[in-house]
Amino acid sequence: MRRAGVLAFAGVLALAVVGVGQVEAPDPSRATITSRVLRVIDGDTVDIRGSQRVRLLGIDTPELGEPYSEEAIAFTKRLLLFKTVRLELDVKERDVYDRLLAYAYVETDEGWVMANLEIVRAGLARLLIIPPNGKYRAQFEAAQLEAMIHRRGLWGMVGEVLTVSALEARIDEVVNQVVTVRLTVAAVVAAGNSLRVDPSETRFGFHLFLVATCPPVGLGPGAEILATGVVEYASLKDGPRILIEDPTQIVLATDVEAAPP
Repeated sequence: MRRAGVLAFAGVLALAVVGVGQVEAPDPSRATITSRVLRVIDGDTVDIRGSQRVRLLGIDTPELGEPYSEEAIAFTKRLLLFKTVRLELDVKERDVYDRLLAYAYVETDEGWVMANLEIVRAGLARLLIIPPNGKYRAQFEAAQLEAMIHRRGLWGMVGEVLTVSALEARIDEVVNQVVTVRLTVAAVVAAGNSLRVDPSETRFGFHLFLVATCPPVGLGPGAEILATGVVEYASLKDGPRILIEDPTQIVLATDVEAAPP
């Protein structure tokens, strides 16, 4: 849970922080501490033996009273309470509140899992990557993208489908939030190995940006589509955008309208 003075969370599709990402799979054998969880404080904070408080790295669950706060607490309790965990540290081992910062591994019927990632995958936390920590950033981003696409937990609260003009008019509200926007494709432009999709309705440069690893989705001028993702707004020059990393983030409007109720 957030604490006063903690840096604002970094969403899954926010601009990357240089130098924190590493391509390295989580592995409980890297853990240096083994202990038992005695108490769950909230969705991302637990107490272990020895009166040590542990803040789960990479995630930020809702504050008490906010939507999905109770669900996050219940999920963390089911996963960790009274279980033996292995804790892996990152570069910075404690925060300003002297809490141990760790990735927590727990053994389940399916094998060892990282609790931090499972909470994100369940849609019950947003990312909170604070350098110099960020060892598993890529895995956290993938887990949140999966939760977002499947509308789990927090991401199931996406409201009405926005027009491009409505999105641009409400940019202060929707930046760093998941939205679904309807647009008509005006142009698809190559940007290196990636693609930029410009809608005909934009006044302030809103666009979709398909990363190089995203398979082509067959877009062309005149296509009416619905795109779902996190709204980024890095600069006035580039305009707001939604990063597309998975083809399921885009559907044809006609497919949605033809679907049975």
